[in-house]
Amino acid sequence: MEEFKQSRFFNSKRVEFENDGISYYSGNFLNAKEIFIPFDEIIPDAITRETRTSRLFLWFTIILGLIFSLALWDIFRIPFGVYMVLVSFSGLFFMFFLILTIFSRKHMLYITTLSGYLIDFYDKKPNEEAVDEFLEILKTKTFAYLKEKYAVIDLDLPVEKQIENLNFLKERNVITEKEYEALKEKLKNINIDVKGFKY
Repeated sequence: MEEFKQSRFFNSKRVEFENDGISYYSGNFLNAKEIFIPFDEIIPDAITRETRTSRLFLWFTIILGLIFSLALWDIFRIPFGVYMVLVSFSGLFFMFFLILTIFSRKHMLYITTLSGYLIDFYDKKPNEEAVDEFLEILKTKTFAYLKEKYAVIDLDLPVEKQIENLNFLKERNVITEKEYEALKEKLKNINIDVKGFKY
């Protein structure tokens, strides 16, 4: 998978995988944004799921439902003709906003970046399997890039900097404890000044 696309009504989202990160697009016919996010920034394990509903539609539904219920119970003590109009219109608008409220519900998925930016997606769009596959590929590509960049013993880099890199990988769960210890052992065996090395 080199590209992942989602759409909901007039909104669309797209991710294109590149060598060192992802291009993320989100927009509709009124506005759009496209940004590049490097793999260094992405935390694929930091996922938040949320269900959002339009508060405006929800409040209209509640108020109209209340008016419809009170009108049915004849609380207002009004003439029959006015009563029928009130019941009909309040019931009609109640159903209309109830349907709008149901369709406005969005299941969202957020991936956090190191800088605190949230990459938002529609959860379970186009389906749950496609979203799970995308998340797994994102994690695999991110971890592979980070390992290739930071989990390499470099004789030209100070040992302290390489220890920082290993700690960074370990904290991000990119490498296991066993891999971490093995890489530390390699660093210890380098025949250079290891002043400041912590065991």
